[in-house]
Amino acid sequence: MPQRCLFKIIILFGWLFGIIGAAQADFRVCNRSSQRIDVALAYPQPPFGWTSEGWWPLAVGQCTTLLRGPLSSRYYYLYATGAHGGVWKAPQDQQGGFFCTRTGRFLFRSRSLEKPRLLDCTGGGAQPRQFFKVDTGGAANHVQKLSD
Repeated sequence: MPQRCLFKIIILFGWLFGIIGAAQADFRVCNRSSQRIDVALAYPQPPFGWTSEGWWPLAVGQCTTLLRGPLSSRYYYLYATGAHGGVWKAPQDQQGGFFCTRTGRFLFRSRSLEKPRLLDCTGGGAQPRQFFKVDTGGAANHVQKLSD
């Protein structure tokens, strides 16, 4: 009888932890390309406006969480560069999505994402780049897969 009760408790805890794990909401990126990549993310962050942050290194086949918790916006922006010259950036017809980046870890805040000339990317080797728009559809979590 005690073994049966213990078994039921183990099953109950497994079920509870499964539900809690499934309820997590994050913004994740997975590298499905054939090269190691570095990823930068831009996201709205009240009261600062937009924040661009990078770089997260991702090996081939690796996934990582860029933002933890339920997503608060429908749109996010990504930019990635690959070890063998690949670049994941905005398509030519995309409007907006300009953010500051630089070599090495960075974090920039900006009130504008529409035009590069409105960004102040001066100092520290920073430069404007046009990230591609990611539409999460308003979901609480999102996984973006980057491939060749």
